[in-house]
Amino acid sequence: MALRYATSAAEMTPPRDMKDRAKRVVLRGVLDRLRPLAYTKITSGIRCLTFHYQFPDEQENASRLFAALKREGDFITTAELLALLDGTATRQGRLFHLSIDDGFENIATEAHPMLKSAGIPYSLMVCPTYVGAGEIGNEAFRKNAQYAAPLPLAGWDALAALAGDGVEIGAHTLSHREVSTLTTDELAQEVSQCRAEIEAKLGMPCTSFAWPFGRISAMTEEAVALAQNSGYRAIFSSVRGLLQPGQGVPRYLPRDHFEPGWPVDTVVYYATREAPLFEPPALPTTRR
Repeated sequence: MALRYATSAAEMTPPRDMKDRAKRVVLRGVLDRLRPLAYTKITSGIRCLTFHYQFPDEQENASRLFAALKREGDFITTAELLALLDGTATRQGRLFHLSIDDGFENIATEAHPMLKSAGIPYSLMVCPTYVGAGEIGNEAFRKNAQYAAPLPLAGWDALAALAGDGVEIGAHTLSHREVSTLTTDELAQEVSQCRAEIEAKLGMPCTSFAWPFGRISAMTEEAVALAQNSGYRAIFSSVRGLLQPGQGVPRYLPRDHFEPGWPVDTVVYYATREAPLFEPPALPTTRR
């Protein structure tokens, strides 16, 4: 039987239980609406931002959201991000880096035209095992990524077209397995082989990596070291934090998560609020 694909963000990540539902009501319905009313904005700094999917009914909100972010600061590429951090380039003001995880087809069809028109560069992190694998691959990816409903993944032709349009294609492991649960041999496959497969398919370097789920408990120090030794120059988490030009490139980078359907003021708040300089927290040293 054919898969029934999600048609909205709510179908991708519905509340898991009553506790989760209540938490979302408090966070999204109350706190995220109050916080933007009074806070201190940074005048200079770099915020890395990330999201996963964009549905047709989010197009209008997404356009307003990215227009609002562009009024607050400039978007930079990964190469510019690294050059600013290591001090080989200088720039002042509020700066944003955008990366999109998972590689869903609706990024190519919905988000990319809008971002291209707005002149916003971004990186797309993909799991090559399931690219071009059809419905079986889409469902296997859903299970590994712990979504409630599947979405079609972009194929290699679509990824090549995006790369030709200037999109950086980065790695998100081979199959979206939780890195902190893998053996040393499995890590070599999921982290190192992922880069090799992307480079072989697209014929261009793959030097950025974002680990699945993004939280501290989903990664290990061993895996970060392997990613560095595998040739990745930028390793992204989903740990929130603020970067400053010249601070040096941390062993892994922070990212603030949002989705294009979120209220515009909420996303602008997370992207521009004052925060201490990011220092990477220690990661687990053993597998879960």
